[in-house]
Amino acid sequence: MHWRAGTRFPIPAWEAMSATVRQADNAVLDRYFTAAARQWLDALGTALPDGEYVRQAAANFLLLSSLPGRTATLVLDRCEQALRAIRTRLGPLACDGGHGPYVVMVFASRETYYDYLDHYSPAGGDHAPSSGVFINDGYGHFASWHDGLDDLEPVVVHELTHALLTHLPLPVWLNEGIAVNVEQALLPRMADPRLRLYSPAEMHARHLGWWNRERIQAFWSGKAFRVGDGEELAYDLAATITRLAAKQDESAFRAFVLAARWEDAGQGAETELGFPLVHLVEAVLGEGEWEPRPAEWRRPEASTA
Repeated sequence: MHWRAGTRFPIPAWEAMSATVRQADNAVLDRYFTAAARQWLDALGTALPDGEYVRQAAANFLLLSSLPGRTATLVLDRCEQALRAIRTRLGPLACDGGHGPYVVMVFASRETYYDYLDHYSPAGGDHAPSSGVFINDGYGHFASWHDGLDDLEPVVVHELTHALLTHLPLPVWLNEGIAVNVEQALLPRMADPRLRLYSPAEMHARHLGWWNRERIQAFWSGKAFRVGDGEELAYDLAATITRLAAKQDESAFRAFVLAARWEDAGQGAETELGFPLVHLVEAVLGEGEWEPRPAEWRRPEASTA
């Protein structure tokens, strides 16, 4: 194992480790990264401060948690079921290539969860409040702090959907829209209007009161999905217009997803849909200046290239 220096918890230096097996075949890579993932979770479980963490395994997953044995087994079963269902739902959009099992971490407290996430955030960065996250860094993995199966299940479905889409350079709105819709399709209770704080009419009124010419650009660029006002509305708008696009023509929508790029919010792939992206937003918000303007997000003075 190679470990990153200066971390509070054991974090593998995956780039250095990958370099040592760059020429190996797939079978060797699978064995190597499976063994590495096990050592990583064992070391992390020993270092965590708030419980007795145990590593458990299923066919496609490794789980690190302090959950009771029966609950941990049920979580792994649900993970396997979710993987099969999401693969079927996404069809050719899904890709779960790579080496080693999926890694799921369930922390015993919210404080430890955010402490762990600090290792993957810029210094001093804020975290959006979350139940769980897919960390697409090094060895991609899931983290959550919930210990109830009903709370964990939507986190697993949502974040596993992201994991199966990481090979595509998707705009944030499209990535989140697909994940929310898969979550609601596989777990219908998540779409039950009786469980929501706002009725559809109230939610629509909130959208109309929030979005304007400037704020819609934060939606297209992905900034609206970070910490701050409007985050909830960004997720809802993304789910709504993604659902509308898929409903129009499923094959055209899949072609759009495969062609969409985050740099222009998918605008360059509009021909795959057969209509401009702005029409999707107009269906929710009415006429307005809603089209993506990517030149405003990537000004030359702000470039890091």
